[in-house]
Amino acid sequence: MRTNVLIWFLLALVFSIPAISNAQNLLSAPQKIVIDTKRNRLLVSNMNTGDIVQIDSLGNQSFFIENAGFVDGMEIVGDTVYGVGNNRVVRGYNLETKQLVMNITLSGSVNNYLSSMAYDSAGHIFISCPFLNEIYRLRISDHSYWVFAKNNGLNKPNGILLEKEKNRIVTIDDSPSPALIHAISLADSTVSTLMTTNFNRPDGIVRDKYGYYYVGGYYLPGLFMIDPNFSQVPELFFPGSSMVYPTYDISDHSLLITHYDANTWERVPLTTNGTSPVKPLKNFVLHPISPNPFQSSTTIKFELNKHLHARLDVYDTVGSLINTIVNEDKGPGTHSVVWKGNNHSGKQVTAGTYYFRMNVNGVIQTQKGTLIK
Repeated sequence: MRTNVLIWFLLALVFSIPAISNAQNLLSAPQKIVIDTKRNRLLVSNMNTGDIVQIDSLGNQSFFIENAGFVDGMEIVGDTVYGVGNNRVVRGYNLETKQLVMNITLSGSVNNYLSSMAYDSAGHIFISCPFLNEIYRLRISDHSYWVFAKNNGLNKPNGILLEKEKNRIVTIDDSPSPALIHAISLADSTVSTLMTTNFNRPDGIVRDKYGYYYVGGYYLPGLFMIDPNFSQVPELFFPGSSMVYPTYDISDHSLLITHYDANTWERVPLTTNGTSPVKPLKNFVLHPISPNPFQSSTTIKFELNKHLHARLDVYDTVGSLINTIVNEDKGPGTHSVVWKGNNHSGKQVTAGTYYFRMNVNGVIQTQKGTLIK
């Protein structure tokens, strides 16, 4: 009898635990994603709530720490996740115990908010302060900090990327066009300009294993790619809106991004290989459109190696969805579809550049075309 009672008690306990599914969404104005490799999960900061939300390998969301005070940039150093909060607060939590191990307030007006983070192998965290044109260097061991770089061409520095092999920090200005990308020497804090862009208030910058740089920003029409030498015009390769900070995942050569306004996140597979910006992916190939430029219509061809669901969208240069041309299951082989330069309502769009983005099982390829009148 006692055994039966115990079984029923355990069953009741199991079914009383709330289920966590991919449909559950705990994100609220998500900002930065960091990768906790050791525990096979992602952590996300949230501007509206300050919560740290964890996402497991299946996409399930749960709270790591509610009301953690993480509203913007984050970094993982060892077994601690550090992040910035409102009122110039910097905190750190142990990734195993959730214990608060750092809680300091940087001096200055609370209006001069802190933004992005990076860290080096010598035990320092770098923190940007856009309004003061300052980059701070914080020593983890004793929580002391100082101004590492200030002014000298910096104009609202935001995203920070540490390049150890080049002994420098790369940072991007959160300023209206022209927004500059700077290098700051780790040796003497001197500031130099790497590139002048026409970005409008970009936020984050990362680099992949082949040396390509990627820039995101709330006000940008999508993600941009920049060549390793900063010698070419940045290329919009993934259109979309409200994507603040990209995070590079070296394990599968992808970018992790949040959509601030939509309270969602996304993984963007990359196709750069160090010698060419595009290489065919395993399950499908999206071919260049033809003709290009085109006046009234153009044909888009793609190949699938097996039966898959394919979606082909057309975006304009500000990241707005213009039309969905394909959104259905397709069999293996070569397929083609014609776009007649119209939007969802059938109305003709204006002349200009458009991006054709195909998504097959979460893998994305993009081609660019120009409509002329």
